[in-house]
Amino acid sequence: MLRILLLFIVFLSSALHPPSMAQDAKQRVPLISLGRISRPEVKNGKMIPTPTTRQQILKNSLLLADVNNCRVTEYKFTILAPGKGFYGPIYVTGSELTDSIKNKIKQTDGPDVKLYIEEIKMNYRGTIMDASSIAVKYDQ
Repeated sequence: MLRILLLFIVFLSSALHPPSMAQDAKQRVPLISLGRISRPEVKNGKMIPTPTTRQQILKNSLLLADVNNCRVTEYKFTILAPGKGFYGPIYVTGSELTDSIKNKIKQTDGPDVKLYIEEIKMNYRGTIMDASSIAVKYDQ
């Protein structure tokens, strides 16, 4: 009888207390980045593209999650180059920049070229989820 009472108390305690910070960290949505390039900052609700170089983008052309068991399955890609027009949107299946996207990046000189990777879908432990967008810019 005492054992049943103790089990009931443990059950009530876990039901009445919210999950701890450690449990929340295990259940958070993974963040996606373009290779090892830092994620963009968000200021006043607006995404500020991460400054980088064209070479770094071409070298880091795989969309990566910051946790295991997660992979990007599709995304939308766009280039905005001042004075040179708009390229996209290109809808891509997979997690890597395609050869045609890489060629377009190679052909598009700066300054202030912005790349947007949006509508990212990821497979996280068998569940398809949305991920936040990525923006980077390069001058050369």
